[in-house]
Amino acid sequence: MRTDSQSGKNSLRFPLVSDHLLFRPEKEEDLWNGSWIVQQRDGTRDTIGSMRIGGSKVPGEVIICVDLAPEYRNRGYGAEIFYFMAKFVFRFRDLREICAVCEHENDRCVHALEKAGYVFREHKDGRDYYSMKRQKSAWAGLYLSVGITAGFVLGIVLSNPWVGTVAGVVTGAFVGLILDSMEKKSHPDARS
Repeated sequence: MRTDSQSGKNSLRFPLVSDHLLFRPEKEEDLWNGSWIVQQRDGTRDTIGSMRIGGSKVPGEVIICVDLAPEYRNRGYGAEIFYFMAKFVFRFRDLREICAVCEHENDRCVHALEKAGYVFREHKDGRDYYSMKRQKSAWAGLYLSVGITAGFVLGIVLSNPWVGTVAGVVTGAFVGLILDSMEKKSHPDARS
């Protein structure tokens, strides 16, 4: 998939489809600043609400706002919207975090955000701030596992499994750390 998150040009097909919902931007040429229509996926295709994905002052971060019609609240749609749109946002390489804000007293919204996997970040001015960050890579862990296995095989060949395993662990950890540091340089987190 080819995308350009700055201009909104992409090769996506709409509507986006989740388990129970359809998502369609009002303007396909501007995914990041326009409103989206949220509809039921069943045969009725009733519009249940709208949402907006907007830019943030922090590079690599977007903010999502969801507005469900009152008759569709408290049915699990909020959690599905927050989760599905996080998956959508993380398809874009340069986006590392999706944020949402809700009133502290809005227990339904808090529950939907937490159920979708968002993490509470702070409470400020009567509002709760939540976000979900893109999962970091695990090159070091992957190469450490590969190194242990390769080292053990090398140790059997050399008739000394301990020497082979230690060599594999050291080599695997070194390669993994190099790949992790390269990824951090190419995709620095906006926040620590």
